Amino acid sequence: MLIHTLYVEQASIIAAVVCSLIVAGLLKGIIGVGMPVVALPLLSLFIDIKSAAMLLSMPLILSNLPQALEGGKTGQCLMQLMPVILGMIPGLVLGVLVLLALDANVAKTIAGLVLMGVGGVTLLAPKLQLQSRLVLPTGITFGFLGGILGGIAAMPGPLVFIFLLAKGLRGKAFTKEASLYLVVSAGLLAILLTASRQFSWLDVSVSTAAMLPVVLGMYVGEHMRDKIAPETFKKLVLIAVIAAGADLLRHGFFS
Repeated sequence: MLIHTLYVEQASIIAAVVCSLIVAGLLKGIIGVGMPVVALPLLSLFIDIKSAAMLLSMPLILSNLPQALEGGKTGQCLMQLMPVILGMIPGLVLGVLVLLALDANVAKTIAGLVLMGVGGVTLLAPKLQLQSRLVLPTGITFGFLGGILGGIAAMPGPLVFIFLLAKGLRGKAFTKEASLYLVVSAGLLAILLTASRQFSWLDVSVSTAAMLPVVLGMYVGEHMRDKIAPETFKKLVLIAVIAAGADLLRHGFFS
């Protein structure tokens, strides 16, 4: 489906898709996460949301793998993420089923409402801090909701990012845990989409090639990352979440 979608499009549309991936890589390089948060709304201007989700699956894995492994202690980090992952698995399966069954505009509207609501609440409550006894149930809940968003809109991260911020993670600690989560969730997303009859392994190859413009954007953005203060870092993440939600909502209502 993805390779057919791109094959029939004009060269200008292909160029716009490439530029969208570069811009998304730029945000990824600056704040360490957020590539699909920017990429999906931009890509949905030019291709359907199902093809956009498939296109982003491999860049999500490959762009986050180095950061997920950086600094060692990856096994320990994975254990800390286990509540989120346990919630994410059934949520992602449900989200993919919804994506493949629902009208694309309905899927965009659902994703946009959830992103704007949760991101807005967190931005307006910057002192939000989870108590230790709430980490497990909150992690499972946000993982499940994040999985649904991952299946519907290739955005498994935004809700989980908010959970990680509420745990007090910032900078490299946030980036490592968020990146590891994205590697796991995007890997499962790619498997689920490829297993459906709407996509094939040729689509996986196209998705892998989409990593090239993402890398270009990341290269520029990474040189700016260490100059951002922790609170500015948090606000950038949340503003990106809200902006993505608003754009998805707009397309859901007016497409």
